[in-house]
Amino acid sequence: MIRSLRTPILLMGAVMVTACNKDAQTEDKVTTSTADGTVSTSMSGDSADERGVALVRVVNAVPDMQRLMIRGDNLLELPAVDYKTVSPYQSIDQNWTRFEVSGAPGGMYAPIEANREMLSDGHRYTMLVLREEEGTELKTRILRDEISSDPTKAHVRVIHAARGTDEINVVAAGGETLFDGINYSSEAGYKDLTPWKGTLEFRTEDGNRRLLTMPDIDLKAGTSYTIVLARKNASTIESFWFADTPVPQ
Repeated sequence: MIRSLRTPILLMGAVMVTACNKDAQTEDKVTTSTADGTVSTSMSGDSADERGVALVRVVNAVPDMQRLMIRGDNLLELPAVDYKTVSPYQSIDQNWTRFEVSGAPGGMYAPIEANREMLSDGHRYTMLVLREEEGTELKTRILRDEISSDPTKAHVRVIHAARGTDEINVVAAGGETLFDGINYSSEAGYKDLTPWKGTLEFRTEDGNRRLLTMPDIDLKAGTSYTIVLARKNASTIESFWFADTPVPQ
């Protein structure tokens, strides 16, 4: 069975990205880049709204499932997604969409129980696929992507998809805690940060144990970053990221 959870958008104080600076319905096209050099460009939110479509992409956080397949309303097949990758945005013209997920070996499409999601025209969404905290069943989580137009700040969110790990903190090495108390299958919401280079540390909530580091991070102004923490196996936690940047007309 796949359970679907919808994530609320949290606005927490002045450090959080405000509605005037970020919006899922962008005026510009958006370029998405990943750590492995993959680059894709999607239409603007305004164009998507005019066409009556939402933009959806998929992130695979399930380590033993390569070529994960997603279908919408049994008609639209989204690009297959390997572990630790994100698919390009796909246009979906149904606001109330039935998504099916398949991870069958050999490329055979064998959907697991599906769920319906409500999408808004012109808005961007990331579908995160991960395992339930207990057992082997899959679940999905639909996250609304908010691409910032603030050219002075980097905009960052962290998704905790490392099963078997309690709440985590994200710390700038040698500096402040950027996010704290992120639960499994949750995101911390976007946060405005001054452009920064350095090492990120993922720590247990009490801060006493370092779980993972991400060296050579370069957070640039005007770009929205998503960092995903995942568990490869019982002894290995790893991370991956992708970045969204508006393309001025």
